[in-house]
Amino acid sequence: MNIKIMNKSIIILIIITIFGTCFLPSGIGILNLKEPEFVENLDNLNIANEGSEYWALLVAVGEYADDPQQNRPLMLEEVDDLYDVLLQSEIWSEDHIKVIKGKDATVSNIISGLRWLDKMEDEEDFSLVYLTTHGCPVGFDIPPFDEEDGTDEMLISYWGFAYPTSFIWDDELNFLLNRLESQGVCLIVDSCYAGGFNDPPNWNLLNIFPSPRGENIISSKEWQEGFLEDVRGQNRVVLTASCEDELSYSGGFAPYLIDGLRKFADKNNDYIISAEEAFNYTEPRTYRQTPTIYDGYAGELPLIYLTNTKKSNDDNIIDSLLNIDSSSENSIICGFVEDVESNNPIENALINIRGRDNQWEFFENETTTNSNGFFSINVPSSRCTLTVYADEYCGDQIRNIEIDENEIMWINISLYPRPPENSVICGYINEDETENPINNANVDLYWQGEFDQFYMNETLSGSDGFYSINVASGEIDLEIDANGYFQDDIDDLVILDYETYWFNFSLIPRPKENSVVCGYITDNETGDPINYVRIDFEWLDIETGYRYDNETQTDVSGFFKIDIAAGEVYHDIRSQNYYYYNPYRLDCQEGKVLWMNITLEEEPIEIDIGKPLQALYINNNRIIPYNKIRIIGNIDIEAIVNYDWFGYTEVEKIEFYIDSELKETVYSEPYIWSWNERKIGKHTIKVIAYDIEGKSASKEIEVRKLL
Repeated sequence: MNIKIMNKSIIILIIITIFGTCFLPSGIGILNLKEPEFVENLDNLNIANEGSEYWALLVAVGEYADDPQQNRPLMLEEVDDLYDVLLQSEIWSEDHIKVIKGKDATVSNIISGLRWLDKMEDEEDFSLVYLTTHGCPVGFDIPPFDEEDGTDEMLISYWGFAYPTSFIWDDELNFLLNRLESQGVCLIVDSCYAGGFNDPPNWNLLNIFPSPRGENIISSKEWQEGFLEDVRGQNRVVLTASCEDELSYSGGFAPYLIDGLRKFADKNNDYIISAEEAFNYTEPRTYRQTPTIYDGYAGELPLIYLTNTKKSNDDNIIDSLLNIDSSSENSIICGFVEDVESNNPIENALINIRGRDNQWEFFENETTTNSNGFFSINVPSSRCTLTVYADEYCGDQIRNIEIDENEIMWINISLYPRPPENSVICGYINEDETENPINNANVDLYWQGEFDQFYMNETLSGSDGFYSINVASGEIDLEIDANGYFQDDIDDLVILDYETYWFNFSLIPRPKENSVVCGYITDNETGDPINYVRIDFEWLDIETGYRYDNETQTDVSGFFKIDIAAGEVYHDIRSQNYYYYNPYRLDCQEGKVLWMNITLEEEPIEIDIGKPLQALYINNNRIIPYNKIRIIGNIDIEAIVNYDWFGYTEVEKIEFYIDSELKETVYSEPYIWSWNERKIGKHTIKVIAYDIEGKSASKEIEVRKLL
């Protein structure tokens, strides 16, 4: 969810703006899991005051004006899942939850949502605020100058990439939350750099006036009245998806949090799930980032009561739209690979590119250099890592490459010759419980030099469990892997020249795979089996931190079956032309079979109108966001289909209509038609997309032409 830090010119613009004048169409899988024992009613529970009500504001941006590559559909999926989970509890009701997402998630609407929450709640109530979007450092500390690292953090709104001042920053959010009277307030922020929103709520913005941004509809008088109120907020719990200086990943935090609220965080079996319990459940499972907590609530802040008046969310888990394997690889990364000392080209160097496209789908491509050391490789619009390997050379790696649609990016690489391996690492590999030697255990070595060059080496243990591997002086990591055992490793070893180092390993056996997960995967429309679908499983023991992966695939009848250990299990399904998203926990029981029949809908064609958006346009230029679409002069109407973004659908044509009259048919990208008629008044713009199979999708908007 990260974005690039703004440059100085944008920062200056922010300063001037802030201080200048005084701010499912996809597959559904039904999954039945065993429910916990539920209490009959809330009377026996030592809950909050009898008159307490629960209020929530749930915000997921997920879509961004002018920059669809930044879109994160999982944000929209997860906020819907969180909404559904809350409604499983007796204490939550639909009229007490406001959801703002997608194009509606503007700064003004988010602030209006916080004002709604302030208006509805009182001192006997509990409030929940959930925010998920892109986040990044502002680049400087907006007064009251409270940031040790010299920068506030911000959350990007729907307009945030089109207008760099369209964001909510941490101090602003802190102040708005301080206006709440609730006896308990839980703030959850799922974004990059989210830890910056974990500030203790112990101050007021006495020297700041509201931003003059047109989106901020709070009057100066209202804000100044707020400044004079007593500081609240010491009853707040803040959960964040990542540290203040850390990236966060789609699907890497919220699913575990939602699992915890479903029932799994109730460790003390009191049928109450608190914010603290939800965090304690989520934190150890979120392994790609580091969630944080600020707990200013006396005791534990309750969020969910498990009762039998509403069914557990486990009874009906909706598997929503995520992604598929194909990508539109219409961008190119190319360059030359040469010897760092002689500058001679290196032939047959292996180029590997791995990454995630803008739908967070994994891809991997490879090629080799020619006799001139040149390589060229196609990739989708993505964030990726390029790795180079060559015989007798150290490898090199370039991370965090960001490439757009139809872009050509040049990357030249110089490799260091592989250093002499004049030291030795050796030892014995035994089973932890019996101390018996383990034969054919894999020993993988990763070496890194002072210029970040690296190489890898490997060997196997013998029948007596002994291994020996040569290595150059430098910093190394060792990883030990054997069939039927959990991995073990040693990191950051410093090796000197002409030395012998002994490292013995005791591997812990994996648990017996005495549970079974099986089922059928079929097409939702036809009922036909979907064969050769890959299903990935991950088993996790949170107490020890051990995890292992396994996979299987469906046969010609759509049936799959896999043996797995009893316990906590997660799964993922990858199938061409289908979406599937179910990141939530399964519980496999020893000696039992868990049936999981899943129907998938083939990915339909989708279309949207990228221009005009809700704004004022003059002669094809957007002037300012507006609550309606207003057009003066000519304008280019732009249609966007999912093929443009992610390469899912082969588009045959797109039709453009004004007031039901066909005006133009476009057969290739870009899908743009220039509307240059003078027609004052209200009009309906409609676009229809057709794929090569004859399926269609449409989108229409109402606009007013002023000239």
